[in-house]
Amino acid sequence: MLSEKVLADPRSRKARQELAALAPADQIEQLCGLEAMAQVSAWSKEFLPDRVVTYATAEPTFAGNALSADGAALHSKQDWFKLQFKCELTPDHKRVAAFEFLVGDPIPRIDWSEHSLPDEGRSLD
Repeated sequence: MLSEKVLADPRSRKARQELAALAPADQIEQLCGLEAMAQVSAWSKEFLPDRVVTYATAEPTFAGNALSADGAALHSKQDWFKLQFKCELTPDHKRVAAFEFLVGDPIPRIDWSEHSLPDEGRSLD
């Protein structure tokens, strides 16, 4: 999976450390978000994803080794887009084993604050 390659890059040293310090559920959510950005970027050069919010319009669900995010949002080029994905992890929850996604329509700017999505004028850090 693509997140493994991203995290193996020496420039991702700090990200690996921060990921390891998170609570297990947050690690899963962040790892799957990273996979989502990498998958979308590889799928279409029209997107330059820099953030995923898994809980934008609906809470993600966990079942066994899988995270389903039917109400996620993807930030790319100063816009937010609807995103659905299912992320299956290895039994130790350290790597992504399978991933599928669907990118939807842009989320209207007027709805961003309702879904706690920052606008392009604010830092995404």
